Amino acid sequence: MLILVALVVAGGIFYFNYLAAKKRRELFAGFASQQGWSYLPDNNALAGQWSGTPFQTGDNWRVKNVLSGAYNGHQMVAFDYSYQTHSTDSKGRRTTTTHKYGVVVVQLPGALPHLEVTHEGIFGGVVANALGFRDIQFESEQFNRAFRVKADDERYGHAVVTPRMMELLLARGEIGWRIEGNSLLGWDKGDHNPTEVMNRLTLLQQVLEQVPPYVWRDYAGVDPRVQPPQSY
Repeated sequence: MLILVALVVAGGIFYFNYLAAKKRRELFAGFASQQGWSYLPDNNALAGQWSGTPFQTGDNWRVKNVLSGAYNGHQMVAFDYSYQTHSTDSKGRRTTTTHKYGVVVVQLPGALPHLEVTHEGIFGGVVANALGFRDIQFESEQFNRAFRVKADDERYGHAVVTPRMMELLLARGEIGWRIEGNSLLGWDKGDHNPTEVMNRLTLLQQVLEQVPPYVWRDYAGVDPRVQPPQSY
């Protein structure tokens, strides 16, 4: 009887998850159609295209509900991303945890050096700095307490994160973002929805607009007014 009950419960959970996934596919397919974008139910090859957070960790990488197309003159892609990690307790029981993210990516006019902006977290930068994980410091203590900025070139970091950029992020820097080559990525934990996709694309567009023209000339050798070809 217990086995039968377990099978019924497992079947119910499977069917519920199936319906939820189907509903989510339909939601994003309809959203893509409204925006004039393309939609793919999955494209796991995208998981290997970027190297930073939240990619290249764990296993069983999955990319689902892929939206792609033009957004304000830039090519973009947005998708559900997940990976799994595993742990074993003292009795040898293995537990698998699935980590989910909503990711949005905007293509840049040219490739820029690496730069990442994330939230400081509950303890701020004090503990991280004590452990040697120092980030770039700025004149605004409010910004320093709220965000961590990492770049291989500190001068470049200051060139990108201007006072106006800091004002923007303090006002609505709700997601982490990173410049990686010719991609500007934004991500946050958990599943996103169409409204959040648009909000995050808007934020990335605003971040892009705050990068000074001389940064594009000096570090990428491009004119930011010339848009790159489609690649997503």
